[in-house]
Amino acid sequence: MDAREIGRAAEVAVARWLESRGFLVLERNVRLQRGELDLVARRSGVTWFVESKCRSRSDVGPPHRAADRRKRAALFAAAMEYRHRRRLAGDFGFLVASVVWAPDQAEPIIEVARLPMMPRGRTGS
Repeated sequence: MDAREIGRAAEVAVARWLESRGFLVLERNVRLQRGELDLVARRSGVTWFVESKCRSRSDVGPPHRAADRRKRAALFAAAMEYRHRRRLAGDFGFLVASVVWAPDQAEPIIEVARLPMMPRGRTGS
């Protein structure tokens, strides 16, 4: 599999992981003017925007490190566009799914965590 195929397979695995924990996956690979959303899910009245990051090796650092400040800003902008276009109100949040899927592994190792987002005009990490 090439990198794109591995990424797609990882997103499918993340969607299954979320569903097994009570999330309803609403959409996958949503393309918008401001960017792309890997997964949009809902659980307990909260809409979650999920960034999926996959690596084939764990020794190069955890995949979630690829969700740097610039990527988080793009994710936030795409999520706000999605909410506006779908006329969604209510609570929302951001998750990053770190997927390590080595070529010799039958199944990936998946870790999901909240992704810290900074509102406009605020500083910090």
